[in-house]
Amino acid sequence: MSARYGGATDFGFTDVAQAFHASWRSDGSDVEVLTAYITGNPAWLAESILLDTLRLEAADLPAWQIEALWSVATHPFHDLRREGHDGRDWLRRIIGLCQDRLHTDGRATGEGASPSPYGHLTGAVLDEILVASQGITEGSLRAFGGYVPGIVPALNDAAAKVCPDLAFRLLLRTHAKVGPRISREQYDRYTALGKHFAYDKDVVGTYDHLMS
Repeated sequence: MSARYGGATDFGFTDVAQAFHASWRSDGSDVEVLTAYITGNPAWLAESILLDTLRLEAADLPAWQIEALWSVATHPFHDLRREGHDGRDWLRRIIGLCQDRLHTDGRATGEGASPSPYGHLTGAVLDEILVASQGITEGSLRAFGGYVPGIVPALNDAAAKVCPDLAFRLLLRTHAKVGPRISREQYDRYTALGKHFAYDKDVVGTYDHLMS
């Protein structure tokens, strides 16, 4: 099985969140930062961002869940409500920017999100969210940068209603942003899941420093 986006440590919705680093305000408004990131990166990355975001939009999650997922992906550096954005409007903005980026390369953007090929892994991802759920809730309550409510139910719905692949990458980001630390047994299971998702080894390997 060949790795998706070989050599990449992240991609899609979780990758674009990385545009919002600690000093992002020095690069302009949040819309300008988002635009520059999507337009300034390779087309394959815009494709992966578009796919994740189309799936999120199609799942019709409530705005608060989208905002929770975005907050944990960027935490503590960009809170949509605090910056005056509705979660669903933010998704539509990302979709439009990705479509524009792909059109400039003459690439098709499709009419909607293709179904996830990883539905059979939904239960495994939900199990891992359950194992980590108490630590996530406790960590979010004391997280630097402010409390993000509803992370666990948002992750559960991302796995069950959007795509277990995206939910798993969001779970990894959650460990990094609010905790908990990852046991050796969890890390081994995460590595195995990464292989099932056809990730490059560094997508999960980036988080090995979180092992307790």
